Amino acid sequence: MDNLPLIKALVEKLALNLNVPVSCKIRIFPDLQHTINYARMLENAGCSLLAVHGRTRDEKDGKKFQANWSAIKAVKNAVRIPVLANGNIRHVDDVQSCLEETGADGVLSAESLLENPALFAGFRTAEWVLGSEESNEDGNLDQADLLVEYLKLCEKHPVPWRMIRSHVHKLLGDWFRIHPHVREELNAQSKLTFEFLYDIVNRLRELGVRIPLYGKNTHGGRISSNGIGA
Repeated sequence: MDNLPLIKALVEKLALNLNVPVSCKIRIFPDLQHTINYARMLENAGCSLLAVHGRTRDEKDGKKFQANWSAIKAVKNAVRIPVLANGNIRHVDDVQSCLEETGADGVLSAESLLENPALFAGFRTAEWVLGSEESNEDGNLDQADLLVEYLKLCEKHPVPWRMIRSHVHKLLGDWFRIHPHVREELNAQSKLTFEFLYDIVNRLRELGVRIPLYGKNTHGGRISSNGIGA
C-alpha cells in the first residue's frame, strides 16, 4: 500500500504471463476514494477477483475494530470484477448480512475459521450464542472433534509443526482457559508429535472438558456463561 506503482507492475506482470486468473486481496485506506482508486488500479492492471478486507492496515485486532462493510460496498460498486468481502464474519448468519449490505459476490473469514472451522456449516462457538435471544442447541460437535480431524489430515498431508501448534492453540483456546496446565505442557514441548497431541485431546476429555459447538434449534434453551446449554 506504500508503493502502488510497484503493486500495479506486479499485477500486470502476473496477468500477462500466467495462464490462470490473478486475484488480489487488499485492506482499505482511511480515505474511501483512495480505496476505490486502489481497487480500480488493480482491476485495470489485470486483477480478475478482488478480496477486500474492510479494515485499515493499522486495524489489526478484529475484535476491537469492526470491518467497514460500507467501504466494501463502495468498492463493489466501483469495479466490474467479482469482489469478496472480508471482516466481521463470525458465524453463518453474518454471511447473509454481509452479502446483503455489501452486494459482494462472496465472503471470506480468517480468525473465526481458525477457532471454528465448521463456521460455514452453520456451527457457532459459545461466544456467539451466549445470552442470545435465538434458540440454539448442542450440535453434537466440538472443537476437539475438529482438531482430531485436522490432525489426521496433517498426517496424510504434512505441514510445518509451527502451523499445527498454532492451530491447536486456536481450536482449544477456550478449553485451555479451563485447564491452563494442559496448555503449559503443550508450550513446554519443543518438539511435537501426533501422539502427544492426540493425548492432549484425550486428557481434556478425561478432565470432563467439553465445550460444544451450537446450531439453531426450535426447542428453546439458553446457553450459560461456561458455554453449556441449559
